[in-house]
Amino acid sequence: AAMALPMAYLAARPADGAARWPRRLAGRASRLLLLGLRCVPPPIWALLVLFVVLPGPLAGGIALAIYTLGVLGRLVAEAIENSDQRPVRHLEVAGVSHISAVAYGSVPVVAPRFASLSLYRWEVATRETVIVGLVGAGGLGRLFAQQNAAFDEPAMLTTVFALIAVAIAVDFLSTRIRAAVT
Repeated sequence: AAMALPMAYLAARPADGAARWPRRLAGRASRLLLLGLRCVPPPIWALLVLFVVLPGPLAGGIALAIYTLGVLGRLVAEAIENSDQRPVRHLEVAGVSHISAVAYGSVPVVAPRFASLSLYRWEVATRETVIVGLVGAGGLGRLFAQQNAAFDEPAMLTTVFALIAVAIAVDFLSTRIRAAVT
């Protein structure tokens, strides 16, 4: 999430379309990078990361981080594009630098959506640990595969209920954070 926010601001298309060529080039490069990161599914990222890192939870975490950066960066870029940019323009007209105008005029507007999307992606990544774990990248999938191999149905059911509990907790937390931020 920390890397997705700056990438999203680079990838977001300026509302007025009057950006200079370096900004347009950086925006296109960011959009292309985010597209590349999210077009490869997490199990494939996990297999690619396994060539560099030994099998285990670290490989799964890296794979999910790469994929989540692409998805979250694009979702936040869309939130930025759809947000009201008048405060940024008014601050710039008043003589504030562009970075300060974005920090004080746009970030507070986008923050609730960013928090909500970040928490949602965390919930999704938690569920995706089952998938990347099945390909050898550790996580809940490896635990689930071990439980399945041992024919331990009660443990498998407990793992499924734990995933449901995490999804409910993240949904509740997301609602509370959005209410606190707005």
